[in-house]
Amino acid sequence: MPKKSPKAPPSDSVGYRRPPKQHQFKPGQSGNPKGRPKGAPTLQEVMAKEATKHIKIKQGDKIIVVPKLEALARRVYAKALEGDLAAARMVFQLAAEPETATTAESAESFALPDDEVIKRMLSRFDHVNPQSGSK
Repeated sequence: MPKKSPKAPPSDSVGYRRPPKQHQFKPGQSGNPKGRPKGAPTLQEVMAKEATKHIKIKQGDKIIVVPKLEALARRVYAKALEGDLAAARMVFQLAAEPETATTAESAESFALPDDEVIKRMLSRFDHVNPQSGSK
């Protein structure tokens, strides 16, 4: 049985994977000229942007403007000093994390204290806020 030689399609034929010449991309032209649309920002980007916004807080008799991140840090420290174990644990955990801007040589090793140590440390501050007492 003789083999059929593959027939070369004419250069102007139209069919599967052969669009008409007027609809083919011109040399140097992209199939998506506008490109992919920008995606939504990540959660980290949204959180970082929100943390840099400023809010007004009352400090004594004055109202000051601070970044939200600083206001949050002040609140967590205040709660920790009042005897809130969760806030105190958070302060110690954040203190244990190495700074992103520091190098590995300057980062010190830091062990997190357990709950009993945190309670003893907070009991030292009972004179600052006597109504909360030791928890």
